[in-house]
Amino acid sequence: MRRHIILWLLLVPVGLCGQKNTPVTVTCENRFVGRDCVSGDSIPAVLYRFNRRVERIPVLDTVAGRAIVQFRDITKNGKYLEPVGPMISMELSDGAVLWQRDIGYIFGHTWIDEELIVETDLQKSRRIDLETGTDLWEKKIRLYALPDDWSGAEPKIGLGYAQIMGARGEKAQGFNLADGSTLWKRPLNFQSGWSACDMVSDSIVLVQADGLHLFNLYTGQGWDYEAVMSAPYDKRSALQALGFVLGFFSGFVATGGADMIKELHSNAILSDSVLYWASREEIVALDSTDGHLLWKTRLPEKAGSRSNIFETDTSIFLINRGVAVFQNRYVEYGRPFLAAYEKATGRVTMLQVVDQRRCRIMDYAFHEGSVLLALQDRIAVHDLHTGELQRETQIDTAVVGRILREDNERYCLYDSVKDRFEFVSGGLNDWTLRTDKDNLLRWNVLRDEVRVVPVDSCWGQRDRYDNLLLVGLGDKSCLIDDNGCRYAELALPATRLRGTTMYSYTEEGLAKVDLKPLLDRRYERPAVPQERAAGTALALYGRGAGCPVRLPKR
Repeated sequence: MRRHIILWLLLVPVGLCGQKNTPVTVTCENRFVGRDCVSGDSIPAVLYRFNRRVERIPVLDTVAGRAIVQFRDITKNGKYLEPVGPMISMELSDGAVLWQRDIGYIFGHTWIDEELIVETDLQKSRRIDLETGTDLWEKKIRLYALPDDWSGAEPKIGLGYAQIMGARGEKAQGFNLADGSTLWKRPLNFQSGWSACDMVSDSIVLVQADGLHLFNLYTGQGWDYEAVMSAPYDKRSALQALGFVLGFFSGFVATGGADMIKELHSNAILSDSVLYWASREEIVALDSTDGHLLWKTRLPEKAGSRSNIFETDTSIFLINRGVAVFQNRYVEYGRPFLAAYEKATGRVTMLQVVDQRRCRIMDYAFHEGSVLLALQDRIAVHDLHTGELQRETQIDTAVVGRILREDNERYCLYDSVKDRFEFVSGGLNDWTLRTDKDNLLRWNVLRDEVRVVPVDSCWGQRDRYDNLLLVGLGDKSCLIDDNGCRYAELALPATRLRGTTMYSYTEEGLAKVDLKPLLDRRYERPAVPQERAAGTALALYGRGAGCPVRLPKR
């Protein structure tokens, strides 16, 4: 029965791909959409309306005067999103459609920017001509990553592997994005999928896939270090991750073994030619030039999970979070703990279990000599050097919800009495967290006070132009200065600024608003004296720069 269900799931998008999509039509109209609060004038806009539901607009190329728009309709029963939808290129000057073609959303991913469109699915990858929308090439390769840092080098290289229906690839491939030709192949074991891909330099990439693997993008040469990054699922974890079918219809992309608990590893740190990294079972230091092991230290038995590491001058600090990923959802796994290791030898200098109870570390931050841990129902403050618990702040989860993560957005609230916006996060000692009931918790580290603010009452900062901020709430947006004074009101959702033009899009269309006359007068209105508000500016230590490589959305 299970094989029949899997076969049906695979055939659904194939069958739907054959259905002819209705051509996308664009209607253009001029309309006043807001008010200039400095001059009192109305603000005009050009509106492009579509006959299909907009999924996203990945490219707004104001230099070439072109936009790439992706569409994805809702199914007739109103419950799901269609697995296939059209993509168009259109002129920003008059809305003329230059070309249209279909793209898939379920088992595929599309990389799009001003210079490149590459689509990949279960069996093939193809590059699409930006000017015509036709295929430049199509190969039986499953593209996995496109490094962002091209550094002007040629040829442009994509990373992937040969894809055979029903079988897992066993060789990584580097291929030329100009024509799809394979430049090199190298054996690579990735039974649990590729977890991360980081650029080390303009030609070196580090892949995490059942261990660490260093590749030269242009030759494929490098080294491998195998390690355990996954585990078979158990019944408890499977029950917590129910909802796979819904994930399928909403765009879930599965990589690696579907019946595996994954992402049991940390980020990698490169320092003085040494790579530091933790897997499910150990933390290691490797020579980055040839991959040979400098030291290895075992993690506590059955405790390893998804983790994060940071460095000081003499130590590697590890936060083991007690979570993993199963079928695209977080599940409890292992046990949360804090640890520190000597950089030179790997000797354990500190080890502290966070809680004897079952719990997850949802997020973390550093403040002076402490590490702040956001668990689902409380915030714990631990000493950074000894790991000992200093204090805890309980959260009423029944009222405000369970903590999900840190929220680094800059939010503000409109005060109708003062007629100005005031920022929610007020200083270096505030930490803003988000809950599963869509509340913001602004916790002051020094006073140990928690302020609860509903997200649906907050205006979020979307962009900035000199001293003016573009903020939005739902289908409304405003331009305000750093003191919270309004310069413009718009009946459009805030999306992005390109120079002096604001572009805004909803599921129905795209709006183009010329704000140059207003922005040229941005200093005419005197600022109202007010203490300058800061965003979530908690003094974080070693959060890292993230992964500078485009990976499929999961």
